[in-house]
Amino acid sequence: VIKRTPAMVWFILAFLIIRGLNSSRDGEVSLIRMVIVPLVFMIWGLEKLFTSFHYLSIALVCYVIAAGLGSMLGYVLYSRFRRIYKKEGVFYRTGSYLPLTIILINFFMKYILNVVLAIQPDFHGDLTFNIMYSVVCGVSVGLFIGGIYQVIAGCRTYVESRGAEV
Repeated sequence: VIKRTPAMVWFILAFLIIRGLNSSRDGEVSLIRMVIVPLVFMIWGLEKLFTSFHYLSIALVCYVIAAGLGSMLGYVLYSRFRRIYKKEGVFYRTGSYLPLTIILINFFMKYILNVVLAIQPDFHGDLTFNIMYSVVCGVSVGLFIGGIYQVIAGCRTYVESRGAEV
């Protein structure tokens, strides 16, 4: 299984680990940098849904619902473990290993699901598997969307609470 995994997948894993480790330290808020990892997971999941699954419409509905639920969960988790603060006119977010944990869980869940598809290609046409894969992908992306929304809401709350001081 590991030998047949394309090298690109290992490069993506290395990139994701680096991004996750960087999130363990306080860092400047950058919307562009926050969107990179969710885009990787979104493209990875949606590409499979659109090109391989037989129940696309059901899979997409499950994906969207799961992304919504994942977003709510992500907002709650990130609100508990990461805070927004402002220093010298720049917004920062406190460091946490939460993003690394979410990244690794998401990566290995999707990796396992894709290995199962490689071993058992008939699952492309299995409704239950299509739904399961869609839910995992949707929750995965939703967790990150919730984290992004937490940052936006945190910055807005900070500005509103400080009024003219900011």
